[in-house]
Amino acid sequence: MVLSGFGLSLAAGACTFLGAVLVFLRSRIGIKELSFFLGLAAGVMVAVVAFDLIPSVLVSGGRGGFIFGALAGWALIALITMLTNPRNDGNGHRMVRIGYLIMLGIALHDLPEGMAISLGYEVSTRTAAAIALGIGIHNIPEGMAIAAPLLMGGRRRIKAGMEILAVGLVTPLGFLLGKLAVSVLPHYFGFFMGLAGGVMLYLVVRQLWPEARRTKSRWRYIGGLLGITIILLATYI
Repeated sequence: MVLSGFGLSLAAGACTFLGAVLVFLRSRIGIKELSFFLGLAAGVMVAVVAFDLIPSVLVSGGRGGFIFGALAGWALIALITMLTNPRNDGNGHRMVRIGYLIMLGIALHDLPEGMAISLGYEVSTRTAAAIALGIGIHNIPEGMAIAAPLLMGGRRRIKAGMEILAVGLVTPLGFLLGKLAVSVLPHYFGFFMGLAGGVMLYLVVRQLWPEARRTKSRWRYIGGLLGITIILLATYI
């Protein structure tokens, strides 16, 4: 069963490489499609927190730990974002440098995301699969964000692809760290569930939904409602 959870984290991480491949092939995702998939990922993550993680904590106990964990998860990924977000101040930054800064930031993001999949697995395989789906969709534009500046800076596709593939392996590494944390500290279930929830809510509020809004397409609402509906149906049917 652990292997299946690890496979989910591996697939989510591989979506980063998939996004790079789309850029390498010069395939373009339309505004409507991008808006829809960003909304879908946001809806899935919000629904997982509301209908899986929180009810599990209410049943198993550890409400205080959940709140503290959620705050810690939010603060952790917010700090990583602040420290690794590249700033283009108009002074002629090279595209390759920007690409590598984005790569570093995404690699650090992927670690707690992998842990979120692992912690969701403690609730159920379906919960882990839903979290992995949301993270996987989120990773596709991240892979595109890495690949585009690298190519613009003259980086060879094969070398850039191998580097981006390595970034995708950070997600399953995070999964293993999550499993270790739960095994060593089993009494902190509520905290770890909160940590996963905080990471996902930050991704929704600060990254996924703002990016979807920039598309100015109403398809983000359709994607979001579909994501929530999918988790609701999976939970109560």
